[in-house]
Amino acid sequence: MHDRRKPSGREERRNFTPPGRLRRIAFDHRRPTLLLLLAAVAAAALFATSAAWAVNERFKLQVARIAYTHDARALRFLAEREAHDVARLEDTVSALDARGGAAGGTGPYLVVSLAERRVSYIAGDDTVFTAPVAVGSGKTLVIGGETKRFQTPRGQMRITHKERDPVWVPPSWHYHEVARKRGLRVVDMSNAAPDALAGFPAGREPIRGGTIYIPPWGSPQRRHTGVLGVAKLEMFDGYYFHGTDNEASIGTAASHGCIRLRKDDVLWMYENVPVGTQVYIY
Repeated sequence: MHDRRKPSGREERRNFTPPGRLRRIAFDHRRPTLLLLLAAVAAAALFATSAAWAVNERFKLQVARIAYTHDARALRFLAEREAHDVARLEDTVSALDARGGAAGGTGPYLVVSLAERRVSYIAGDDTVFTAPVAVGSGKTLVIGGETKRFQTPRGQMRITHKERDPVWVPPSWHYHEVARKRGLRVVDMSNAAPDALAGFPAGREPIRGGTIYIPPWGSPQRRHTGVLGVAKLEMFDGYYFHGTDNEASIGTAASHGCIRLRKDDVLWMYENVPVGTQVYIY
């Protein structure tokens, strides 16, 4: 009898190793094998997609948690700082009045309410003087990437100097502000010789041919009279109580940070408020 699995006279060519057996199974059962492979590929793809989705969702949750934690901490910090500032500056005129000389040290003191736009001079239990004022507008001006905000600073200050008929020396930002309003080009000559713009009138912005020139320091063009009114009481860093050539602005937020008063009111302060007087702005 002949073994049908191995025909006589022929060399055995079948591969009985595991890879060979798998190849014969795939050949003999092509359709089921193909379906099985497709099912395996689909399952693998589904698993990969599900895993990627889960990882992405977990990542988004982690990012959201981090962002929430960061924002919550930032908001809490800002709220705490704001509460601290409000608590430090929340004294009203009536509260300072009730505290009497304790708030102003050993003598009278000035209190400015930015919300009420009013200044009061308090001595002991008496409000000796009160008047409406104009305060900082809060507007901004961007020059060379730097932003300047025109606001009256809050806090405790002191009168350091008094002057009658003060001369205003405009800072350089003033000329940029005029240029923005009138659509002019700016040429900075602030470091030139004081007589560099001798052909222009004194006490006025030098403008010619669509250009405004920033005058040299010490030049007549950089000395403006009347703008600060009849008197000024200086505090610090260029902030003053002063008069104005625009009394219609009193009672509004219109200044570049200084505190403006009407002529009679600033004269009263000049005559009666001594250098060294404490000032509280809230």
